[in-house]
Amino acid sequence: MRLTFMAGTAAAVLFAGVELLPGVAHAQPGGVSSACSIDPNTPKELALQTLAMSRVGLAQSPEEANKILQGVLKELDTKPKRFEKNSTGYNYVLSQVLSAYIAGMNTGPTPTRGSLGFVTNPDQPYDLVENLDATFKAIVASAPECASDVETMRQNEAWLALTKAALDASNVAQLDSAEYYARRAMVLSTANPYPEYVLANVANARDDKKGAIAHWQKVVELAGSDTTYSDLHDGSLYYIAMTQYELASSLSGAQQVAEAKDAAGSLKALFLANMDSPDAVSMLQAWSESLRMAGDTANIQQVYADLLQNPERASDLTFTMAGVIATQINRGEDALKLFELAAQKNPYNRDAQRNIAVTYHGRDMFQEMIEPTRKLVELDPNNYDAWMMFAYSAQGLGKEATDAKVRQAWTDSLIKYQNFADSLPVKVEVMNFTRGSKTASVSLSLEQMASSVGNYSVTAEFLDAAGNVVASGTESSGAIPTGERKTVTINVSGEKIVGFRYKPLK
Repeated sequence: MRLTFMAGTAAAVLFAGVELLPGVAHAQPGGVSSACSIDPNTPKELALQTLAMSRVGLAQSPEEANKILQGVLKELDTKPKRFEKNSTGYNYVLSQVLSAYIAGMNTGPTPTRGSLGFVTNPDQPYDLVENLDATFKAIVASAPECASDVETMRQNEAWLALTKAALDASNVAQLDSAEYYARRAMVLSTANPYPEYVLANVANARDDKKGAIAHWQKVVELAGSDTTYSDLHDGSLYYIAMTQYELASSLSGAQQVAEAKDAAGSLKALFLANMDSPDAVSMLQAWSESLRMAGDTANIQQVYADLLQNPERASDLTFTMAGVIATQINRGEDALKLFELAAQKNPYNRDAQRNIAVTYHGRDMFQEMIEPTRKLVELDPNNYDAWMMFAYSAQGLGKEATDAKVRQAWTDSLIKYQNFADSLPVKVEVMNFTRGSKTASVSLSLEQMASSVGNYSVTAEFLDAAGNVVASGTESSGAIPTGERKTVTINVSGEKIVGFRYKPLK
C-alpha cells in the first residue's frame, strides 16, 4: 500500500502478561502491497484533513484530540461531492478518524453525529464500530486490490482498544462488558484469536461448557502455527480437553459416552504434545478416565505406551501416575516398568518406591521387595505399612524356603518387623507433597499409638535429585492424645526439590 503521508503507528498493548501486536496498525508509505495505492491528498481539501489527522497523536489531552477529530469530520461531511472522485482516499481518512475515536474510548457507547463533528443529522445516534466496518468495506469496493491491506488495517488501534477492554473486563469478571467489547472487536476483525479467547472465558464463567469449548476451538484454529500466539494456542488446547473431560464427568449414558470420546481424543493430542509439562499428570489421569467413561477400556494401555517408548520426555510424577493406571487395568508388568522408570528418574520419589514394593509383592517377587522397602523407610520411617512390607517380604520368602532353618529365619524376621511396626509410638501418613520451581510443602498426619500423650518436633528435609538437602523445616505437633490424629505441614523455599524425608519420631 502506498500513501503520501504516514498516518502514525499504533503502540503495542500489554495485558494479562501478553503482548498484543497488530500486524500493521496503520498503512504506511512503502507498505506491504505494491498493488494497493491510496491517495489521501486529492483533492486539496482532503489533503488538509490528512494533515490535520497527523496532529491527533500530538494532542495533550483527550479533549484536544476530540476537537481535532470533530473538525476533520465537519469538513468531510461538508459538501461531500468534493471527494466523489477519490472515494477511496475519502474513506481511508474517514476510517482514521473513526479509529481514533474508538481508540480514545471517551465518546460513550452511543454518541450522536453532532457530538462527533458531523454537520448533517446531528441528533442521530452513530455507531462508530459499525460505521468503521462499513468504511473498510467501502475502501475494498472502490479498490479491490487493497483487500489484503484493509484486512491488516482492521486490526488497528481501534481493534486493539476494544480487545484490550474485553480482556481487562474478563480479568475482573465483568462478563457482560467483556462479551460486549469482544464482539465489538470482532465486527472489525474475526482473524485474531484474542476476542474468541475472551468469549470462551465468558462462556466458561457462565457455566456454558459447550459454548466455551467452541470458542476455544476457534482460538486454536485462528492461532494456527503462529508462534506469536503459542501460549494462547496451547492454553486453549488444555482448556478444551479438560473442559470436555469435566463435561463428560457430569453426564451419563449415551451423552457421557459421546462427550468422553471427544475428551479422550483431545487429551491424547494434548498429552503427547506436552509429556514434559507440569500438567502432564492431570492430563494422563483425565485421558484414562475419559476412555473408561467412553467404554473403551481396551485402549487404556495406550495412555502410557508413548511413555515406555520415550522415557526421556516425562517426569517421575508422570511415570508414577502411569503406573497407577496400569495397575488399575491389571497390567502388572507394565506397572512395574513404569514405577521403576519413575524411581530411576527420582530415587527420592516416595510413592514410586512404595508402589514398586507393592507391585513386587503382588507378583510374588519377595526378594526384590527388600530394596525399595529399605529406600521407603529411609524416607518415611514412621509409616506402619512401610515396615510391614519387610514383614510381607519375609513371610513370602519363608513360604518359598525348602530348608527348615532358612524358613525359621524368615519367620523370625517376619515377627521382628511386625513387632517393630506395631511398636511405633506414632504412625505417620503422608497426606500431601507438592513441589514447585521455588517452593515445596509436605503434610504429615500423625496418629498417637503409645499410651501416653505424644508431643513431637517434626523435621523434614527436602532433597534434590542427587540427594542433597536443599532446605529443611521443623514444626511442632502439639499434644496428641492416644488414638487421636494431628496434621503437621512444613513449607520451605528452595529450587530443584524432588523429594523429602523426615526424621524418625520416637
